[in-house]
Amino acid sequence: MIGNLQLLPESYDNEDPVTITDSVKFLCISPIVLLPGSFNDDNGKRFISPEEDEFSDLLYDSTIARMEASGKYTPEQLADFYKFQVVADQEYIKRIQSSHKKFARIYPVYDSDIKFEVRGYTFPFTMYAPQPVQQFVYEHGIGHFSHKGFGMLDVAGADSKTSRSEPKEECNYV
Repeated sequence: MIGNLQLLPESYDNEDPVTITDSVKFLCISPIVLLPGSFNDDNGKRFISPEEDEFSDLLYDSTIARMEASGKYTPEQLADFYKFQVVADQEYIKRIQSSHKKFARIYPVYDSDIKFEVRGYTFPFTMYAPQPVQQFVYEHGIGHFSHKGFGMLDVAGADSKTSRSEPKEECNYV
């Protein structure tokens, strides 16, 4: 129902579940934010190369902190999730840089009506981590401000749609 209009779909697509393993190539649907923004501080805009260990370390720290805050994992489980590495698709980054485009930009983020500026990264990458960590990242995003839509991911090469459309014979609008 939209207002007084009742809409019925003519067809629909079922999605196959995505299989998440210990090594997954992800695509960024929205920018990944490594550092939280803060008022009158430019640290959130600092560029960190995806090739540096600090890039993976910051993502690891924020992911484990969010997993802990979710209450779904025991301290023992979290301690077992120490293997974590993000490896950027170097061919993609070279191609973007050679065409004078950017894979990292400054984005505004509003929190409690206060504007922060943060650096967001968008590029394909492979993540090596235990399956529960991969699943959490796939379902909840990666990096800071995922609750605001940053850090949303999709699995590269995953064709989640199948051809199970079932057409309706008639579509009635009330």
